[in-house]
Amino acid sequence: MATRTTPPDDAPALTLPALAVACPTCHSPADALCTSHSGTRPRRTDVHQARTAAHHTTAPCRVKDTDQ
Repeated sequence: MATRTTPPDDAPALTLPALAVACPTCHSPADALCTSHSGTRPRRTDVHQARTAAHHTTAPCRVKDTDQ
């Protein structure tokens, strides 16, 4: 069974900010797509919820400027 080793360029998930951190669920490194639970297929449209949560805990807090 052949597996794809390079991420597809047309994957919508490549634009997600959560790709800045490694995925604690599938262990994909930062800037790489998450993989299926078996590790054979890239998740092209989304990332694992744990990766999004990890990104939220490491991303700098943005304060909205309301004094205008």
